[in-house]
Formats: sequence, structure tokens, C-alpha cells
Amino acid sequence: MRVCIVIPAYEPGGEFVPYAQEVLAAGLGPVLVVDDGSGPAYAPVFAALAEMGCTVLTHEQNRGKGAALKTALRWYGAHEDGCAGIVTADCDGQHTVKDVRRVCEAMEACPGTLVLGCRDFGPGTPARSATGNRVTSAAMRVLYNIDLKDTQTGLRGIPNGMHGDLLEVRGERYEYELNMLIYAKQRSIPYTIVPIETVYFNNNEGSHYRTVADSARIIHQLGSGLVQYAMSAGLSVVVDVFVYCVLVKWLLLGLPLAPRLFFAAVIARTLSSVVNYTCNRRLPYVQNKKIGPTVAKYYCLWLAQLMLSFVGVWAACTGLHMDDMLAKLLVDALLAVASYQVQLRWVFSEKTPRPVLYGSGEAMAAKRTTAQDGFAQRNAAPDFARQTQKAGPVTGQRGFAAGEMEAEADKCPQHAAGREDGGRGAAL
Repeated sequence: MRVCIVIPAYEPGGEFVPYAQEVLAAGLGPVLVVDDGSGPAYAPVFAALAEMGCTVLTHEQNRGKGAALKTALRWYGAHEDGCAGIVTADCDGQHTVKDVRRVCEAMEACPGTLVLGCRDFGPGTPARSATGNRVTSAAMRVLYNIDLKDTQTGLRGIPNGMHGDLLEVRGERYEYELNMLIYAKQRSIPYTIVPIETVYFNNNEGSHYRTVADSARIIHQLGSGLVQYAMSAGLSVVVDVFVYCVLVKWLLLGLPLAPRLFFAAVIARTLSSVVNYTCNRRLPYVQNKKIGPTVAKYYCLWLAQLMLSFVGVWAACTGLHMDDMLAKLLVDALLAVASYQVQLRWVFSEKTPRPVLYGSGEAMAAKRTTAQDGFAQRNAAPDFARQTQKAGPVTGQRGFAAGEMEAEADKCPQHAAGREDGGRGAAL
């Protein structure tokens, strides 16, 4: 199976040309390099790559890794030419050619999945990299129910059918790779995990990751779902209080006090719940937007939350002698946090196979529920020059060698002959 190897590069080090030469020699498919505004000083490097047979696209200014990947996706849409997908790799040589090949093999064995080359982050990993990945992985697990050890890996296998939609994913820099994972989660696209070597050179000093600016972008992305959930909850509270006041002070004023308060509370809470449900269906973590199955679950949660709110406030007031308004605020705040997790993992969730290690020998029928049926098939290639916003000249374009894709694409086999494997798959 042939794939297009995509390598975004910004001010690459001396290891890049030998690495690209090694990737070319592996014969996995055409190699596409995106110069993300490295400038005239690096022109000889990219000229050498074009001379070797790489296709080189150039950004006039640095636009970020996400933008570079999108430029590559647009180009690939017009030059697919028999490839089964693309594999992205970093230019600093952290992704060995052996691991790039393993990702290609996983794409062939597990079609319709997003293949991720995941590192281990054992001893010797630079503290900044290890800590950043642990924090990001924990946040993705809590906020989006995405359970991956390495959420920032640049070694990914993206099958045909997914590329058009990925152009619509937000993000121009490092946050784009997180958004790609959220996109796959929303559409119930399974992940195939390929364990890879953890390789860093000079304590990762060559990284162009901007600690403050890029971390702020990632934090903004990670927190966006929670912020939108909070805004939805806040709007619901406003609707609840407003409707309640209108009913109690005006529309139901002729009723006795007890039925007036009861009917006002029920009507106000019902209307605010409709607003809340409508808003929450559009949150980033939502997988299932169908009204039928989700509305029933939502109102089961709503009823349980209503009862727990009453019991919690009563217990706080009688047991802890807390002020009733303070007790209401505290109990409802705790219930809101719990409600976020229940909606994330049950109300708006669909069954998605957990990430499975490639080459583990586990029968992967569930994992291989082909997600490509759900991909938007966008075969019409847009005008490349217009879409890339002056991405720059295409130089050194190499022709695609003729070749047929192998037919073994319906199973995840034992990966390599003679390699001792665990026999059963392990979910990460």
C-alpha cells in the first residue's frame, strides 16, 4: 500500500535532509514537505529536498503547524493519485522510518481508523514534554472522554475520505492536532494505536513550540467545551429565574401561594431545560445529536438532578445548618459538574471502540466498524492556489510511481514475523 508522507517544516535542523532521504529510500510513497515560512536562509535545504525527489510547498510567512498540514491536505486532495492516505511526520527525526512504516502498515490493516503513533514518555524524556503531554492527556480524558497517553503525537495516519473534513477543523498551530482528535471522537472514528520510540535530540531544544503562546492556544481549546457548557448552564439559569418571576409575580398571581410556587417552578424549570438541552447538543464533545435517544436520557438526568438538588439542599440546611440560598448554590454547582460528565459519557455519547494497540492479535471486528461511511466524501478538488492563500510555489514535484494497493485491508494481523506479542489486545 502506498501513502503520501507529509512533513511540515519550519527552520529545520541539519538532520532533516538525511531523514527525508531515508524516508524516500523506504519506498512508502511520495514525500510532501511544507516549508512553513522558514525564510531565505533555509532555501538551500528545501532546494536539496526538491532535488532528491520530494515535493516542496512553501508558505511565504510562518503560519503554524496546523496551517502547514492543511496546505498539505489541500494539495493531496488534488494529487491523491492512487495513495490510500497520508502519514504525517515531524522534520526533526523524532519519528524513525521504522515507526513511519509501522503506521503505514496499521493503516492498511485497520482501514477507516485514525492511526496514532504514541510515545511512552519513560525516563530520559525532557520534563517539559513529559509534563505537557500528561496534563493534556488528563484534560482530554476529563473534558472530552478521549483516553490517549500521547495526544500531541505528530506521527499520524489519515485515511482517504477524512481529508476534506479535516480542512474544516479549527486551528492553525499546535492546537489543530488536538482538534483533529476531538473531530474523530465526535464522529465515532476509532483510533488505532501504534507504540513508537520516544526520541528527543538535545533535550528537545530544536522544538519550535512557544511555551506561552502555544500553551495558551491549547488551554483555550481544552477549556472551550467547558466554557460553552458553563455559558449554556448560565443561560438556562437566566431563563429559569426570568420565567419563574414572571409567573409568580404576574401570570399566576391569582392562585394561592403553594400552587403558584409549585406551577411556577415546574414551568420555569421545564422551559430552561429545553434551552439547556438545545445548547448542549451543539457542544464540542457531542457525538450523538439525534433528538430521540438523547432527549430521553437528558430528561432522566434532569429528573435525577432535580431530586438530588432538593435532597442535597434539605440535608445541608438541616444537617449543617447552612443558609438555604448558599446551600442551593453549592449543591447545584456540584451537580452541574457531575452533570457535565454524565452528558459527556452517557446522554450525548455513542459507543466507540476504545483505542487498541496495533499488532496485539486481538480480534478487532468492533474496532473496524468502518468509519469511512460517515466521512464526508469530497472528491472535487478546489483551486489549490486560491485555497492555500498564496501557499507559494510547488517545486521539485515528483511523479507517483505506478503501483497497486495490497488487498489485505480487512484485519489487524500480528505485526511482524518472529516478534513476541502479548497475544491479546490492550486498550490505552
